[in-house]
Amino acid sequence: MAHPHTNEKGLSVQVGEQFISSYRQSHPNDEIVIRDLFEEQIPPLDDTTFDAWLKVKYSKPMSEAEKNQLAQHTAWVDEFVSADKYVFVNPMYNHFLPYQLKNYLDVTAVTRKTFKYTDHGPEGLLNGKKALHIQAAGGIYHDNNASGEFQADFGDSYMDHMFSLYGIKNISKIFIEGCDQFPQQRDKILNNAIQQAKSMAQEF
Repeated sequence: MAHPHTNEKGLSVQVGEQFISSYRQSHPNDEIVIRDLFEEQIPPLDDTTFDAWLKVKYSKPMSEAEKNQLAQHTAWVDEFVSADKYVFVNPMYNHFLPYQLKNYLDVTAVTRKTFKYTDHGPEGLLNGKKALHIQAAGGIYHDNNASGEFQADFGDSYMDHMFSLYGIKNISKIFIEGCDQFPQQRDKILNNAIQQAKSMAQEF
């Protein structure tokens, strides 16, 4: 979940929580792990990380800081790989994703863990898994009747590319859109998305 902590709970968070609640009822034996990317410290991709990777590659000794950071990366990636299903919840930020979610995708896109290189290009290693993307936006971006040069949703397109990289082909989406553009329809838009989430949770 990649959403800032505000006094008023975000629309994507509300829909995401309804999805999880319904999913728990339909799948009582499944373990659910929730990662709050605005609250938890995602390990960075910085000089320490890249130096640690090079030292592992060439069997050189690492500093304690490098060992600790590499251990954090490994823990996040291993948890991601071990999951069978993924639910991403976020608001749109200027036609893209919050940087915390982008950082999470960077950390989990690891060769020989979530994908591998072949003679024909990258090949995903998470085949047979499924993903759901829940996203809220103030305007309308996924309506065929909408028009205008500012309708692009690069964030969701990027998510599609990452799912493809991971080898995840079973993808569902819930968009909560237009509540700022059409505030008089806010309750209707939110309720429709919540009902969609409850229904989707039954079969996810």
